[in-house]
Amino acid sequence: MNWKTLSIGLIVIVIVLAAVAGYLAMSVHPSKTVVTVTAPSSTSNKTITIFFFNPAPANFWYNLITQGIQTAVAQLRSLGYTVNYEEFDATTVSQQISQLEEAAALHPNIIIIGTVSDAVQGELLKLRQEGIIVILVDRDVPNQAARNLYIGTNNEIAAEKELLSFLAYLREQHVPTPWKFVLVTGLPGVETLALRTEGFEQVLQPLEQNGTVQILGVIQANQDDQAQAYATISEVVPKYGTSVTAYLDANLLTAIANVETLEAAGYKIGNGGIYILGFDAQLPTWLQLIQNGTVIMTIQQVPFTMGYWATWAGFYIYTGQLNLPANATIFSPIYTVVSCNATYSMILDHIAPPPIYLLLLAQQLTPQNPAIQAPSYYAYDCMENTGLVPAPPGLSSPWPVPAGSDQSFTATGFH
Repeated sequence: MNWKTLSIGLIVIVIVLAAVAGYLAMSVHPSKTVVTVTAPSSTSNKTITIFFFNPAPANFWYNLITQGIQTAVAQLRSLGYTVNYEEFDATTVSQQISQLEEAAALHPNIIIIGTVSDAVQGELLKLRQEGIIVILVDRDVPNQAARNLYIGTNNEIAAEKELLSFLAYLREQHVPTPWKFVLVTGLPGVETLALRTEGFEQVLQPLEQNGTVQILGVIQANQDDQAQAYATISEVVPKYGTSVTAYLDANLLTAIANVETLEAAGYKIGNGGIYILGFDAQLPTWLQLIQNGTVIMTIQQVPFTMGYWATWAGFYIYTGQLNLPANATIFSPIYTVVSCNATYSMILDHIAPPPIYLLLLAQQLTPQNPAIQAPSYYAYDCMENTGLVPAPPGLSSPWPVPAGSDQSFTATGFH
């Protein structure tokens, strides 16, 4: 399918989803509600200062986090709060530490940060000790005392889920064993990528022991720079040639660079050739590769939701509506993307479950159980449906939305 046809299909899906937006709200929300997040009273904190630290401003993925934050900021302003919002865009450890030191002097109420490296956690701990609310998105740090809350993917579990599905596919296709894999990780010092690699290894270790899998090597490629990743991978590809069953990438940009490298070298990719497993589902180039079967599957994270929920979490903490235990962690939704729902996955990049769902999750955290996984609210299992237009996405939550809860921002992204 070409992108003209794909675009038409996407427009159709958007129209369909817009039509069912009201249905979704009506089907999961009571007909009469009382909004609890209201305009500030004369005694409440009317002014909120929020800083966002973007570790990869040139990366489309972090642009979605930024959009989520900006959407939540706009909603808070619409409720009557004065929100002073600033963005910082350091891309090196030294720059981000310098900007965090600058922030300490300005003393914002809330900091939302994607860390450049774990090396900045000392500065984050200082900010927390000064009473600043610190919310980490996408990239957690080893010292969880350095933040109030982490909102992002459970990267280890997501990698395990994706790889198990991929291995099941190899069995269905009767791809002969031993399967020979090359792991493509990010650069050292990024906790999320290390966790994804650990997730892969958890699945692979027993299979290595019984001879089903062989690990040929590990490539460390720049996860934030596709051109640099291409240069790194292209130096290694000739070494392995066609002996590789699959390259297992822990990052989207390295996976795309991997595809380009193999194509440039003349290798067939996909069924009958070399497989590539990536992570994320944002760029149209990557989704087209999935839709046409070049790439079999991927796991979709939700950066827009991460930014949107992080802002609301900071607001709830700052206004005293939420008290979190130590090491508080909310793992954001994940979705499996295959050829038949690759187009639909584009829409998920701009939909965030409403703030009440975040609050319902956060209120379940305890000192004994400080982490929780959010369900896949808008999951679309296309393998169970037929037809050109997907069925309306199902909004499923094990926690009913109580009467009197905030219903003012439902299905963000349909506006």
